[in-house]
Amino acid sequence: MTRSTMFLTAIGLAAITAGTASASQIAQMTTPTRNIGCIASKFDGKANLRCDIRSHTFVSPTQPKSCPLDYGDSFSLGATGAARWTCHGDTALPPPNGAGFTTVGYGRNWTWGPFTCQVRMTGVTCRNNSGKGFFLSKQAARRI
Repeated sequence: MTRSTMFLTAIGLAAITAGTASASQIAQMTTPTRNIGCIASKFDGKANLRCDIRSHTFVSPTQPKSCPLDYGDSFSLGATGAARWTCHGDTALPPPNGAGFTTVGYGRNWTWGPFTCQVRMTGVTCRNNSGKGFFLSKQAARRI
């Protein structure tokens, strides 16, 4: 099973499990190159944003021993509080054809719930309503 299939299966299971989830509670966006993909969701009243990068040259942070999965290519952000590196076995990246994801052009913003992401040629900056967030690009990744 591919990472994309696993992630989409997980989203489907989460929607079934939540019982009250609807299509309006999940939104997906990607950059024009599809190198960065983000999925915003709201389940049980809690909003979350996750963005992954497919290819990068930055040095990933040291993987904690508590994470047996992928690490250092993904940030998660809640409606409040700081961004965190994500330990994950799935992906927030779009499939090669971008199906199901909104492509956000360079110089544009994407807003969903408490999150706003600025898509620039230099990278993607996402913040929550409290101004916390992250910057993600091929060359750099950092919490802000």
